[in-house]
Amino acid sequence: MSILVTGGGTAGYRTWHQQSGAMEPTYPEGSDVTVKPIDGSGVRRGDVVLFSARDWGADSVFMMRVIAVGDDQVVIDEPGRVKVNGKILREPYLFKSGPYFAPPVEVTVPEGRLFLLGDHRVAAADSRAHLSENSGTIARSAVVGMAVDHASVPSPDRLWMWVGAAMAAVGLIAAAVATTVRRRRTGVIQRI
Repeated sequence: MSILVTGGGTAGYRTWHQQSGAMEPTYPEGSDVTVKPIDGSGVRRGDVVLFSARDWGADSVFMMRVIAVGDDQVVIDEPGRVKVNGKILREPYLFKSGPYFAPPVEVTVPEGRLFLLGDHRVAAADSRAHLSENSGTIARSAVVGMAVDHASVPSPDRLWMWVGAAMAAVGLIAAAVATTVRRRRTGVIQRI
């Protein structure tokens, strides 16, 4: 299971510490993950989300990849190939662990729910391990965040740099206006 522990935050984003191998190689055990707080309404297939696992009987937050959304049909064959709505998924992010055999899965995802899998399929206790509870799905409303590339996070340093630049520009404009007003007053006084 991907159990995460919260860390510090930047500009509303959070840092989570990945404590399992379920999302390897994308997020190795022990790595820090930058998370954008979101609700589940805008989640799409392929997103890596953090969610409350209460639907699975756990009082923790886990991280998994969204494979399917409401009304999608998911079929996983014995060798582990995943089809969504009849199309085989290209999954370059998967952990290369050699042959993987598991019981086949065939699920239609209920509306308002998500079917989730780990990138390290052998190590992940994901939707496949919880098929008896809502076909292994979790509610969209259980989503608390989405993993994002750390480089895309707005830095408070960059924010303050822009604020400083804006303040400097305002100061220069004010100085130019004051100089112009002073010159005009001086010119008016000399003409009299």
